[in-house]
Amino acid sequence: MQRGEAVTATRALARFTAGLSWPGLPPPVQAETRRALLNWFGCAVGGAGEATYAALHRTLGTPGAAWLAGRGEGAEPGAAAVLNGFAASHYCYDDTHLETVIHPTAPVLAAALAAAAASPRAVDGAALLAALVAGDEVACRVGRALMTGPRPASIGWYMTGVAGTLGAAAAAGRVLGLGEGAMVAALGLAASQAAGLRAAHASAASPLVPGLAARGGLTAALLAGAGIGCQDGALEGPKGLLACFAPGNPPDPLTAGLGIRFAFSDIAYKPYPCGVAVHPAIDGCLAVLEAAGPAAPAPEAIARVEVAVDPLAAALCLREPVETVFDAQVSVAHWCAAVLVFGAAGLAQARQACVDRPEVRALRRRVAAAADPALAADQARVAVLLTDGRWLEAAVAHATGSLANPLTEAALRRKAFDQMAPALGEARAARLLELLDRAEALPDLGVLLEAAGPA
Repeated sequence: MQRGEAVTATRALARFTAGLSWPGLPPPVQAETRRALLNWFGCAVGGAGEATYAALHRTLGTPGAAWLAGRGEGAEPGAAAVLNGFAASHYCYDDTHLETVIHPTAPVLAAALAAAAASPRAVDGAALLAALVAGDEVACRVGRALMTGPRPASIGWYMTGVAGTLGAAAAAGRVLGLGEGAMVAALGLAASQAAGLRAAHASAASPLVPGLAARGGLTAALLAGAGIGCQDGALEGPKGLLACFAPGNPPDPLTAGLGIRFAFSDIAYKPYPCGVAVHPAIDGCLAVLEAAGPAAPAPEAIARVEVAVDPLAAALCLREPVETVFDAQVSVAHWCAAVLVFGAAGLAQARQACVDRPEVRALRRRVAAAADPALAADQARVAVLLTDGRWLEAAVAHATGSLANPLTEAALRRKAFDQMAPALGEARAARLLELLDRAEALPDLGVLLEAAGPA
């Protein structure tokens, strides 16, 4: 590029990513990165023990040197990227950039860790954290450009697959030490693979989307590192990503305040293992039970449950019938019924045994949910009609885990531990938490990754 020549948005992102330094980041940004790292490891280790993961592993798990979460074995890097991205998303417990409904860290860290296995140099903890910042920031900025302009992309596009592929390329490229020019190529090659459909929801294809995004980003970075080029401006140029997915949207969100204001700082962490749009309704049902105290109704005493949710939740999460755990992840009816039956909204309520429980099935049929345009994305109203004619009601102003009511540090650690402990044992899970706390000081990733597998 000649001196004085205008810098494209794609190149500006590449320059930011290639030059990122962990020690130079503001402390609040570093703190948010550690939270994302902790949440990802909890979700990935926990999700790797499920039957659908096992089926994916049997199909793709070619032996290799790349680490697999929660396993005592490795895989070749492309397969590891898919498997770790899938595991981190299996329970729909991954983080969320609420503004764009992207789940960025699942594909980003899966790609970064796979790239570490392919890197000719040892990768330390600080380098992994820098890659996480780079990837999450690129993913969230691409998502903003696609979803928040005057002509937002269709919600039929699954943004974790689209923007997550770009973030995965940035993270993998950062781990591989790509310079600015190669990073431009990596972003362009990733943009050529970016895809994901909301039709994947309510199936095992849903957690596969982040896994494929991780592999696409990793592939883009590896190819760019090998000298495979791509035209500059693949994000904002004619026939580029923005022009195809959100024609008419300006590229400004890609670079506005880049390196000063961090978009990924608005990531939120889920308190419940399901779609984030369902969370306000869950909080409403829990509030109804809490207010009732010892007089909380038995399931058979509930005649009807009326739930008002925001329009996006209605568009994405009014799924019925519910037959599988993946149906349940995006079903307001399932979670309202499960909470009112069990008084909880944890991993037990996300499993097939709960989906199949006769009293949960029966109560699901008595839940009526509808959109209320006056409600914000983190709001809901719940009204429970009892068979004796009484109503129990609750309104949720800001759901747990939202930006206005974030998950506490203690709750996030408990969430991670509760997913890790069944797979690793309590002692190893506690050891992994301790290593994650000081990840930036680790001279290489070996000790951390060894701790994140069975003894």
